[in-house]
Amino acid sequence: VCAGASAEASVVPKGSTVLVVGSTGGVGQLVVAKLLEAGYKVRAVARNREKAAELFGAATADLEVVTGVDCRDRSTLDASGAMSGVDAVVSCTGTTAFPSARWKDNNGPEQTDFIGPSNLVAAVKAASPDCKRFVLVSSIGVTRTNQMPFLILNLCGVLKFKGMGEQVLIDSGLPYTILRPGRLTDGPYTSYDVNTLLQATSGTRRAVNIGLGDVLLPEETSRIVVADAAVAALC
Repeated sequence: VCAGASAEASVVPKGSTVLVVGSTGGVGQLVVAKLLEAGYKVRAVARNREKAAELFGAATADLEVVTGVDCRDRSTLDASGAMSGVDAVVSCTGTTAFPSARWKDNNGPEQTDFIGPSNLVAAVKAASPDCKRFVLVSSIGVTRTNQMPFLILNLCGVLKFKGMGEQVLIDSGLPYTILRPGRLTDGPYTSYDVNTLLQATSGTRRAVNIGLGDVLLPEETSRIVVADAAVAALC
């Protein structure tokens, strides 16, 4: 965990509007569900209209879904209006460390882990300068790319670009919390049901070790735990 600005000055009260970026992903779905359960209003942002509709269904009083937004393209962020009037942001975007189908259509580490977060931070700062907390889901090992096993994990630059994305947020002046989980387990889920997601468990793997900075061993981390931490970072 890495955080900036005093917690007292940036507590996000229940009922506030939280922007969730990467909302259709494994962590993002859980964050949306847990924010709603905790009493927040959620603005869920996604690129794919069909996938968002399948996962979230119709909007409700507490859930607004905004699609066609691509963090890699700053103009879509600005045009959507989704960045305006938000009290907090949780960014859950990411891609694989090594070439895979998820790299298709310019979705590799540089665009997803650096360009996208950079555009998002700039857009939020411009449209919601009073944003109380920006939570970024990053990765363990971003500051240890010269050490094993992170040296191997970073062969295609994923940790380098995540670190660059982190630095943009750190330098932005926005109050922030950066979460650095290990290899993610539990999910991603292919259907969205709040009750099902909230009841999901991962047994003993939900045991949590928390370290300040980038000091923990590269063990697996439950997506459920990451979502819980993202919500807790607002309190």
